[in-house]
Amino acid sequence: MSLLDTPKRLLSIAETVHRWAGALAAMDRTRRAKVARYAEAIAETLGRAARHAVRLAAAPADKAAHRGLTREFGRISGYLETLVGVLQHHLDGRKLAGVKRRLEQLGPRGALAGPEAPAAKIRVDRLLAAEGYFRALADALRA
Repeated sequence: MSLLDTPKRLLSIAETVHRWAGALAAMDRTRRAKVARYAEAIAETLGRAARHAVRLAAAPADKAAHRGLTREFGRISGYLETLVGVLQHHLDGRKLAGVKRRLEQLGPRGALAGPEAPAAKIRVDRLLAAEGYFRALADALRA
């Protein structure tokens, strides 16, 4: 998977997790708070990734922005794996399998390997939409 596909995959994961807000409401308050914190952390990380992508769009040779984007995507993958672990006992196997499959497509290096995909074409709108979905999930879990 190329760097350009990553925002689409992240948005897909965000949409999926957000659809589960009702199912997650049955979790105890402590678990919901933990998932809400993770959703908020993912949203903040997505926002930083979007800022790095904007910098890369303006200056494709900006190595610091590329490293920052790589770092944020790695962090997002880690957060999502932890989130799936927390949700494992609260969602059916089919739902978890879908998210796990999407996470595997992201891969820790696969999404960012090689300079063949110009980072300037990253879909910032998808990163921002995914950020919004995770913020909405956090809000729903705190309500």
